[in-house]
Amino acid sequence: MTAIPLRSFWVMFLFAALSSPIHADPFEYAFRELSPGIWVGIRENSPRFPVMGTTTFVVGSEGVIVFDGGGTALMSERALAKIRSVTDKPVTHVVISHWHGDHNLGIYRLLDEFPHAQVIGHSFTRAAMLGAPMDYVRGYPDAVPRLETRFRKLLDSGVTSGGEPIPDSMRDNLQTVLDHAELIHSEYNRVRVTPPTITFSDRLEIHSGDRVVELRHLGHGNTAGDIVMWLPEERIVATGDLVVLPTPYGFNVPPRVWAETLRELKALSFTTLIPGHGDIQTDSTYVDLLIETAESIADQRDAFLAKGMSPEETEAALDFSPFVKKFTRGDDFLANRFDVWFTQPFRKAALKALTGEPMVSLEREQAEGEE
Repeated sequence: MTAIPLRSFWVMFLFAALSSPIHADPFEYAFRELSPGIWVGIRENSPRFPVMGTTTFVVGSEGVIVFDGGGTALMSERALAKIRSVTDKPVTHVVISHWHGDHNLGIYRLLDEFPHAQVIGHSFTRAAMLGAPMDYVRGYPDAVPRLETRFRKLLDSGVTSGGEPIPDSMRDNLQTVLDHAELIHSEYNRVRVTPPTITFSDRLEIHSGDRVVELRHLGHGNTAGDIVMWLPEERIVATGDLVVLPTPYGFNVPPRVWAETLRELKALSFTTLIPGHGDIQTDSTYVDLLIETAESIADQRDAFLAKGMSPEETEAALDFSPFVKKFTRGDDFLANRFDVWFTQPFRKAALKALTGEPMVSLEREQAEGEE
């Protein structure tokens, strides 16, 4: 089974397409240099479809270390162009923070140019990328044409599925997705799963002359194999989807364990945090909010179950309302994202975390009749 059911993925697609602000190119980075030789490329307006992760690269004296090199081939090519604009050194390492494709489905383009670069990730990430979790990528080639037809029908009808007139803001966003449908479709047909060839379970150091890059697995977060890139001299950490802004992701995230992992992150005493999506942070305020939220949900869950409530009753009773405005600041679009990407899946994850089952199965389901 996949970690995010394909149906849920397309629900995320639809809501993002209907609600997100308009930008010219969904695969464009905004690059900035955080410290000499340390660059980050952020896909601005992070909730916009298609959701794509941040890329960070570090220029050492012997080469370039890339952390999350691009969710599509075009993004990896743009990251490569930026690298070549600032250094003539080769890419020596491509690091995958976790298995989700919006961070790595384009990295093969980096390897086309630098075939000797080492691809590094957690051992769970390699297993996931070779197993069932990546099966959702099979739906990419036909995804955009199907949604393009659906969106055109909505615009032609002028009404929502509920029979209400389509608001102008929704109409504009539907049209924007259609305007970029050819590009999105083209990129979805270029994706390729490229698992790490070098794995570790706890900690790995990369030395490029005097530059030291530490890769650390702090614990289960967005996935069981989340790793962060820690630059101790500059006190900069790139987190992958362990931390995501403006609203977190709650799919398959065990709340109590996630809170402990975030405490390990905070213990690094970073001065700059590069999230997997969203704006750079310069203190631990947002991490503290994530910890508070995760612990609140875990505490509620445990208290409800202790009272004799069923798992189903407990899941429904979990109260996220104290945190909605803290994450969304009253923005209706972000409130929708918080509900779809965090509240709904986190309810289920909070209960699943107590079953002893893995949060994500690596095995493909056996078809009926197969032995």
